[in-house]
Amino acid sequence: MTEFPSFSWSFFSRFDTAIFDTPQSFPISSMASSLPYTEGGGKTRAKGRRARKVSPLSMAWANLGRSRGKTVVTVLSLSLAVVLLTVTVNITNGFDMDKYVSNFTASDFIEAGAGKFQNSVLDFTPDMAVPQSAMDAIDAQGGVTDGGVVYGMTFGALEYVTEDWFRQGRQRFYTPEQLDGLIRLTERNEAGLLADRIQLSGMSDFALDHLTVLDGDLSALYEPGSRKIAAVYSDDYGNPEMDSHWVRLGDTVTVRYVEKSEFYAPDTGEVWAAYEDIPDGANYVERPIKYRDVDYTVAALVTVPFALSYRYSGADEFVMNDETFIRDSGTSDVMYYAFDTTDEAGTAMESFLADYTENVNPELDYESKSTYAAEFESMRAMFLILGGALSFIVGLVGVLNFFNAVLAGIIARRRELAVLQAVGMTARQQRSMLVWEGLLYALGAAGPAAGPGPGPGGLPAVEGLFWFFTYRLDLTVFLLIVPLFALPGAGIPALTVRAAERHTVVERLRTVES
Repeated sequence: MTEFPSFSWSFFSRFDTAIFDTPQSFPISSMASSLPYTEGGGKTRAKGRRARKVSPLSMAWANLGRSRGKTVVTVLSLSLAVVLLTVTVNITNGFDMDKYVSNFTASDFIEAGAGKFQNSVLDFTPDMAVPQSAMDAIDAQGGVTDGGVVYGMTFGALEYVTEDWFRQGRQRFYTPEQLDGLIRLTERNEAGLLADRIQLSGMSDFALDHLTVLDGDLSALYEPGSRKIAAVYSDDYGNPEMDSHWVRLGDTVTVRYVEKSEFYAPDTGEVWAAYEDIPDGANYVERPIKYRDVDYTVAALVTVPFALSYRYSGADEFVMNDETFIRDSGTSDVMYYAFDTTDEAGTAMESFLADYTENVNPELDYESKSTYAAEFESMRAMFLILGGALSFIVGLVGVLNFFNAVLAGIIARRRELAVLQAVGMTARQQRSMLVWEGLLYALGAAGPAAGPGPGPGGLPAVEGLFWFFTYRLDLTVFLLIVPLFALPGAGIPALTVRAAERHTVVERLRTVES
């Protein structure tokens, strides 16, 4: 690094006080006569002050400290744009397509009733079932590598639970008084347990393969006609939730398949055979009068992918194999037909299903990985465009402020720069000092891009906002912004000094003084 020969910082401190802070002008001869004499490269030291070497970098750093407020505002205006752009890039790069797509679909394609997809909170009904003819039409297209069905519950089925568990599952939706009234109007069995609704699913091997086992063993469910079941421990999105069920591994669960019910008034004892016969405003209790009780053993605790579940919660959920489901329930209504295809057949199958569900059988609809992948890319592009536009606007303001700070500083210090050259500072040294000032602005602005905000201290928190976000720190923006800011930071001062060098020092001093 280039140093000023024979100059000490004490000299520049005295020189700055005597020259730059005084409104009137001083002849160069007068200034020269007042300087201490230095011979043979010896160093002159001011009394009581330790001398230290002066370099263009140290002078540039000192110049930035002259007006700390202006320096801070300039750096912050630039760094805000860098941080915004870095955060935008890191968030959009952290959006995980695999997480997003796998949450909505467990296979390449899923076909179901249009009503099931359009309003998943509705109970599954026979009119939503996928007919065998639709599944045959899909298989006839070729390219299907594997597939299976999920049977849904279109019949009455109950379990009997303790009052504590009954209250726990409903306390979020009812006041204590309302819950007391609901319990009073709920049917009990001989043991005093309360009747509660459940969700049952019958799955073929392909669907069972997509379950996540939390505890136990699923192998027994693959046996045809097995009386083993799996209890579902998950929330609405298929995430494990260990307090979402009352059963434990190895427990026996009694499912009551209801074939016929009646309604009675607990206050008067009056009985109605059909729901339509109940008078308006009457309190009633529904109780099964024709039913079958079947005992099952819990072989595993599992989570079910959102795509293959009922897509809503609110009741204890169990999974059994398809043959057991058909045999014990007496129904075979297919809620989902899920299947995979070869890569070559994927595009053709997408076109077939779009035409089939629109023109041949509009009561059906489908989902595919490519559909959700396109939806994901659209959302990701939206975030990138909005974040990029905001970063551009803020960055434009910051760059203009940066240009103004650098140019205004050089113009305001024309007299100082001319005097420095008059007392021995070379043009190269002066150019280096001003270039360092610009580079320090640029480095100060780019630094926060790798700091705690967009870096390890901030981005992991985004995982709590977006469930499909995976933290990946990317400093590409930082590496691009540093040279981008450094170019004008070094170029503007260099060009300004080069333009000033067309005039002699005396001409510049006279121009400034006049």
